[in-house]
Amino acid sequence: MKRAAKRFIQYLEVERNLSQFTVQGYKHDIKKFLEFISGNFRKDLLPGDVTREMVQQFLKYLADHGYRKKNEAATRARRLTALSSFFKFLYREGLIRNNPTAELSVPKGRVSEPAFLTEEEYHLLLKAVDGFGNPFLKERDRAILSMFLSTGARLSEVINLDVGDIDLKSNRVKFLRKGGEIQSLPINEELAEELKNYLKLRRKRAHARAFFISVRGKRLDRSSVWRMVNIYYKKARIFKQHVGPHTLRHTFATTLLSKGENLKIIQVLMNHKNLATTARYLHARDQELTNAVAKVKLL
Repeated sequence: MKRAAKRFIQYLEVERNLSQFTVQGYKHDIKKFLEFISGNFRKDLLPGDVTREMVQQFLKYLADHGYRKKNEAATRARRLTALSSFFKFLYREGLIRNNPTAELSVPKGRVSEPAFLTEEEYHLLLKAVDGFGNPFLKERDRAILSMFLSTGARLSEVINLDVGDIDLKSNRVKFLRKGGEIQSLPINEELAEELKNYLKLRRKRAHARAFFISVRGKRLDRSSVWRMVNIYYKKARIFKQHVGPHTLRHTFATTLLSKGENLKIIQVLMNHKNLATTARYLHARDQELTNAVAKVKLL
């Protein structure tokens, strides 16, 4: 099984050319499944020995127990998607006769509304950076937060930016999107100014290809940016649940929607393949409408 899994991961990296983050996600989910069947059935199982019932028991375990906590429907759906891709690959390669995930239904749960910041809150977040004593870190962190808020980029897209991806003459940025697609997007004057301020101090520190770097001149990783963003949430006294870098991506979309921007334009900027994904942000606007009409008092 481990050899088959390794072959699948190589296929994702070489033939599918998926991002490192996506590949790691697949690798993690398949590893957990292999650990489950090894601990609950046999350690010497071959790919063809895996049955539909084994996959169902794995999903039930995730729902009832999980690893750190019970898995929500969305998490179970993601894990099943990874397993389905794995066994489809093995079937196409002739390594199994039957796909044990073929007729399994994807777990469905309540679609949660994206967490986002109000205009007042994201202004407080940016202001929190001004208290930083180190000039380089101050300009870098403000540029990163501004990049999230002004483009709606994903965390992986921001940390993967290279110097050559930023064109401050034409005010454009090139993102490596999900699936390996390159997308060039315009940036506004405010973000361009933040990036220029950061670059003035960055050039003195490194000639690295990476755009956003650490104090040692290395490309920032996911955990570093995650910690940085959450530090500023605390400094700005923003204590909403489930906030992180992705909240800033959601904030970009909800801000555009509240300003009356067309949903199709937001879909392109957010790089959503399906308009239904973008439509989730309508829920956030519904709450604003509810708050507005509540101000009308008849008595």
